[in-house]
Amino acid sequence: MYIFIASDGRLSLRDSDNMRAFSIVEEESGSAGKWLAPIAVSQAGQEFWLDANAVIELSGKMDDQAWVGNFWDMLAGVEAYGYSDMKNKRAKAHVEKN
Repeated sequence: MYIFIASDGRLSLRDSDNMRAFSIVEEESGSAGKWLAPIAVSQAGQEFWLDANAVIELSGKMDDQAWVGNFWDMLAGVEAYGYSDMKNKRAKAHVEKN
């Protein structure tokens, strides 16, 4: 799955059933810091700590208990590798190169 950032700043979660990948894709290169600021903290400019609950909201599947459970399971599974912070409910993602 990936967060897509449109050139006008709209955020959407795409390929949301792919629980094996998580990244950020920009329509306009270099825009992530600006548009993700309300839901993320930048780390080194190309990596972001995203509010996991905001990602769930972007999915449009907040009422799908199976999807939400799978999302939290995915984050729990990658915490040991530094890609999530379960205590603070955050997920790390990097900006894909165009």
